[in-house]
Amino acid sequence: MNPFNYISVAEGDNFYDRKEETSRIVDTLAGGNNIVLFTPRRYGKTSLARKAMLELEKQNIRCAYLDLMPVYSLESFVQLYLQALYQKQTAMQKFVQIVSSLKNIRPKLTFDNSGKPQFGVEFIEPKIDISIVAELLDLPEKMAQDGERLIVVFDEFQEIRKLSKYGLEALLRSKIQLQHHVNYLFLGRKTHLMQDMFMAKNRPFYNSAFTLQISTLPEQETCRFLTDKFAESNINISQEMCRYIISKTENIPYYIQLLAAEVWQYMVPDKSQVDQAIVDECFNRVILLKQDYYSELLTRLSALQNRLLQSVAQSGKSIFSANYIAQNRLVGASSVQKALAVLMEEGLIEKENDVYFLSDPFLRQYLLHYAL
Repeated sequence: MNPFNYISVAEGDNFYDRKEETSRIVDTLAGGNNIVLFTPRRYGKTSLARKAMLELEKQNIRCAYLDLMPVYSLESFVQLYLQALYQKQTAMQKFVQIVSSLKNIRPKLTFDNSGKPQFGVEFIEPKIDISIVAELLDLPEKMAQDGERLIVVFDEFQEIRKLSKYGLEALLRSKIQLQHHVNYLFLGRKTHLMQDMFMAKNRPFYNSAFTLQISTLPEQETCRFLTDKFAESNINISQEMCRYIISKTENIPYYIQLLAAEVWQYMVPDKSQVDQAIVDECFNRVILLKQDYYSELLTRLSALQNRLLQSVAQSGKSIFSANYIAQNRLVGASSVQKALAVLMEEGLIEKENDVYFLSDPFLRQYLLHYAL
């Protein structure tokens, strides 16, 4: 079995380092404060959050996890939030009683073939309004009484914007600031949106949480991880080749695992020494495997968005300057700004220290060497 995992959340010995970040998250939440985690795509934010949740659970602090990506309506928010809280209830009868007090919501408890209880809800009316959600947001505090503590983890928190017409962001903030037994961890992969939500003075969550932005993993720890994982299959890899894999993938955890998995697949069952030619071959294999996806992705973008993506693949510095715009045949700073907003919303481009870069190193090489 391939020892490198890039499909699911990294857990166990697939999760390495991040000790300082884990400690910061745990200490902040256990100390009674909220925290927001900024991280670009594929940096392992959910894996880090899961690790912190495990540590908090060891301190008898329950952690309810809710991914906001599937949320598309007030009804879906209510259903998913109640399911997340149900998973962390310690008194079934009390939980059902509290849910029963919510307007327009009827709890439904069934049992599967093994006798395990299955929780669900029915809406008495087909639509619910924001007043019902307001009652729902009080539920964590009601659950966390008698000296108990509860942490609510909102993953992909920027997706709460999908319900902006209901004022949910401001409502949630107003509820959180009145809760004394509950704290919150906010995660988001669209760093520009998360920074605006928590650092802009006109936004409800301004200055409401300690901010933590994670970066790439330490090279030494990653080399040790790669060496140990390859050794499990009697495959040797030098420190130089470990650093080469890190460089090729721009030290992004997900892509390190992806390239390493392809190298492992190439090596088994009869090769034992990883060299640069093998890494390059495997890197190109990944691009070829993804080229249909990349091609389809580019056809969905406008001509200007394509040119800007190609330009940033080469350099993401001073992209609004007259010289950059002229050299790359772009049409003007305002048009570039609009195209950039779309590409960042799609998660194709990230920004760090006023420099823009492609979030996918394989896409970057595809644009530089394969795309017409």
